[in-house]
Amino acid sequence: MPDQQQAQQQMQQYQQIQQQMEEVEDFIEQVQGNIEEMDETMKAINQLEDQETGSEILVPIGSGVFVTGELKENDKVVANIGGEAFEKKDLDSAENLIQEKRDEFEDTKEELHSTMQELQQQMQQIQQQIQQQREGAAEE
Repeated sequence: MPDQQQAQQQMQQYQQIQQQMEEVEDFIEQVQGNIEEMDETMKAINQLEDQETGSEILVPIGSGVFVTGELKENDKVVANIGGEAFEKKDLDSAENLIQEKRDEFEDTKEELHSTMQELQQQMQQIQQQIQQQREGAAEE
């Protein structure tokens, strides 16, 4: 009986790790989406320099909906600097801010990949233990 209980516990642990891996994978996808958004923002900032002031532009208001607007300045943007705080920044400062955020997301993604590797190793150890128990039970 103790071997059967141990096998059940190992299976439960295996399933918990599997669930954790799925959650980490989902989080990695979210982080990757944020990185891609940062890349798109960098492209938009670079394109802004080429736009003439007074030209008509599309301004996103959310959920893929845009309004037309007139570009008043092509050398400054208003950037979220944390929480509910916004600040007018020149394009270089805005690019630096976006790059810093992007780097933070990349670091987070690397940490998540390390976590995934650790979880995979734990799963492999449990698989080996279960296999050894099965082989031991077959010999008896």
